[in-house]
Amino acid sequence: MELINFEDLLVLIGGWCRYQKTLLVFFFINCLFLAYSAYTPVLFLYTPDHFCSVDHIWNNLESQESPLDKEELINVLIPIDQSTGKKSKCFIYDIPINKLEVMALGNHSTLQFDTIPCPNGWYYNTTGLFRSVITDMNWVCGDSWKGPFSQSMFSFGSLFGTIGLGYVADAFGRLSAWYAANILLMITGLVTPIMTDFVGFTCLRFLQGISFDSFFSIFYVLALECVPSNKRALIGNLALAIGMTVAGCYEPWALYFLQDWKILNTILYAQVAVIIIAPWFVFESVRWLSGQGRIDEAYEELLKIAKVNGRKIDPGLESKIKHVLANTDKKSTTDKEKMNQPTLLDLMKTPNLRTNYIVMTTVFMLTLGLFDMNVRIIGNLEQSIYITFTISSFLELPADLLAIWGLDWIGRRWSAFISLFLSGIAMGIASVVTTYPLVVLILTMVGRFFATYALNTVFSFVMEIVPTVVRGQGVAVARFLAGLTIFSSPYVVFTGTIHKSIPYIIIGVLNIFSAFLVTLLPETTNRHLPDTLEDGKDFGKDQGFWLMPCLTKNRK
Repeated sequence: MELINFEDLLVLIGGWCRYQKTLLVFFFINCLFLAYSAYTPVLFLYTPDHFCSVDHIWNNLESQESPLDKEELINVLIPIDQSTGKKSKCFIYDIPINKLEVMALGNHSTLQFDTIPCPNGWYYNTTGLFRSVITDMNWVCGDSWKGPFSQSMFSFGSLFGTIGLGYVADAFGRLSAWYAANILLMITGLVTPIMTDFVGFTCLRFLQGISFDSFFSIFYVLALECVPSNKRALIGNLALAIGMTVAGCYEPWALYFLQDWKILNTILYAQVAVIIIAPWFVFESVRWLSGQGRIDEAYEELLKIAKVNGRKIDPGLESKIKHVLANTDKKSTTDKEKMNQPTLLDLMKTPNLRTNYIVMTTVFMLTLGLFDMNVRIIGNLEQSIYITFTISSFLELPADLLAIWGLDWIGRRWSAFISLFLSGIAMGIASVVTTYPLVVLILTMVGRFFATYALNTVFSFVMEIVPTVVRGQGVAVARFLAGLTIFSSPYVVFTGTIHKSIPYIIIGVLNIFSAFLVTLLPETTNRHLPDTLEDGKDFGKDQGFWLMPCLTKNRK
């Protein structure tokens, strides 16, 4: 067998055999953890119906042997919110105790009394629901901003994790970074339920955010570096689709039976301890080792993988294998070569490259943020959180699988445009029918489906439009900036406390804007993708079907 490149080495050690399938299993487990981090805050930060507690007044009346029962007392003290027609969530009438019996008999109007914020806590209607962070810490009314803020700090932490753990992965190895991210995820997940104050809880959310995505993306890179090119789509999309769907569908029902977010949280993050057995099944990336010049170690890792796959490597091939490894992802060693290596700044020098990259990054930022908003907005729906959460999670599977087919059949650009546009239309209609909860539910799920499809499409654009020589830098910056939009998404959903239609209007408008913005990008399906900056100068020039011709016709 002739050994020319790294793909040949993969074939030699088994290609798609037991070891690669083991990586798929571990990647599936990582996707479960990804769902725990991304989805469960929607459950844990769920706010049930509530109104001011009257226990302090009721206890005084009982001591005075008042004929009033508790239900009558509530009806007298809790005003009706004119905008919803329901009991006010945050205010109570300031009525002296000696006038309560007269008021209960209906002899006087409560309008003569002022309303004041709840002075002694709240009642939470948790019938059929569960203890949440909100009910435990009373993050409602004046403190209702604390839930979204804690989630924003989680997103803020992920920005640091992307940079910090990404550096660890490149400098110290994929496995070291992956272990560090998982250990941080497990520790913060297990300690979070112990925190009973806002500062401690928020700090832990920030620390867990550092691990978020990194424990997934680092292992994704490790797996892709050890499977044949024709299996990369499979190991990425299949594990993601099934893992996220399975976790998202069973989490709400586990919480339904446990009735306590702290117990579920402990069970979920205790599962991360499975990485203890990883050293016996997962090895360091051969490509990373060879790229670092550690050829002997890379060769030993190849032998381990071959042994797991039941392949025996002829010792006489050692020199040929090491020669291939030495030329795989070889780094520049001379000062001159280092000075001539392309950087992200070179991407900005050519008008066409610059426009493509800026548009692509903007679309990626908006699409990732919109996806996050579509996931979180289910907490605003009036139906059972268990059912809405399950349906929303299940939609991940068909959307991911349909994207695999759709991206090749109708192309990246049309897929992105259609999915973003339809998601925007669905959310826009939902904004004007908020008085019909079932209709809003259906439209929200339609928006969620197409938002997932759109995100899969835009991920492809991110990887394909940037020239290979600066792809790592370009994608890293795009992912970092996209984290800023996720930081703001909890607040967009939070605007639903002002009026139900506001988050739907914002999401709908941003979807439509993103749909037309994506038309500026070139189609990448079945085209030679740019490998160098020279290739990228003309890549996609005059390809947009909307504004691109106007922007590029005078470029030379």
